[in-house]
Amino acid sequence: MRDIINNKPIAYMLLFLLALNVVIIGIAAVVRWDTYALAPDGTHIEQAYAVKAGEEVLGYTPTRDEAEEAVKDIINDYMGDMVLVDGKTNLDIQYERLRFGKHLRTQNGRDIADRTLKKPDGEIVIIGTVSETEVIKKNTVTKETDELMKGETEVQQEGEDGKRSVSSDVVIKNGEVTSKKTIGKKVIKEDKDKVVIVGTKLDDGLNEDGSYRFVPCTVEDDIENSEEYKAVQGAFDYNGPVLTRGRGTVSGPSGKETYYNLNMSGCISIMNGKGFHEPYWVRSDGVKMYGYYVMCAAGLSIRPKGSIVESSNGLAIVVDTGGFASRNPRQLDIAVTW
Repeated sequence: MRDIINNKPIAYMLLFLLALNVVIIGIAAVVRWDTYALAPDGTHIEQAYAVKAGEEVLGYTPTRDEAEEAVKDIINDYMGDMVLVDGKTNLDIQYERLRFGKHLRTQNGRDIADRTLKKPDGEIVIIGTVSETEVIKKNTVTKETDELMKGETEVQQEGEDGKRSVSSDVVIKNGEVTSKKTIGKKVIKEDKDKVVIVGTKLDDGLNEDGSYRFVPCTVEDDIENSEEYKAVQGAFDYNGPVLTRGRGTVSGPSGKETYYNLNMSGCISIMNGKGFHEPYWVRSDGVKMYGYYVMCAAGLSIRPKGSIVESSNGLAIVVDTGGFASRNPRQLDIAVTW
């Protein structure tokens, strides 16, 4: 040691190195590099996690639990209820621990202090095939039957909706579907038709015992050529002489028949008051009609108003009477325009 001290060059060198070391220690004491991040509340974050999409940092979290939650939230928000069967994202969502000493050395840690992850900063694109379940709506099929009256319906089979799997190529950007193209469908469950039976049988007003009942008119236009009118009048088959203007009187299926031409508004008003409310019209042969029936006058003692009677001009409804009834209560007076 004495030889070193006596050796002035060496002694000067040692003094220089000692002085340089003191200077370096002093500088290090002045400039101190922190290895922590500063959270918004001012606390030191000794570690942090970067949530990334591929190599792009979407944001930071101070704990691992929050990083895991952020990754789950991003995947759930961006995929929603869709099931990605075959596809990929342009960015792989993941997280990694950020060591400040190795990855990020700052004096104050504010590089990440204000970037705690709330939502992704970058665009996330998902490209792939999505499988979705689609409802196959059941069809309603109608079948005609003469076992039900016209206008009546009956459900023969309720039917059932089906299901199918639909595969589509999709492009999803930031949670919004920007492109979707169906590439395939596969039936999972067959649908069943709902079957409704629709009645076609027309009410002819003929009872099982052969008597007649009144059938209300349901036709609005062209009653004479309607199927309903033909069904009612077809219930009575008559091949005898027909009352005409030239004949004046005939012996019809119910007895003597004559005709008269008067204003029928009063009769119609009375019949409407009795609850019939049928349309008044004139048949092509000049016979006055009330609904499906020929208008006639009769002896009310044996044929009250509203009675259905057989006449040479078809089934008739009694809407009026006359003085003839006292002489011949079975006589019918047919209302015409002659």
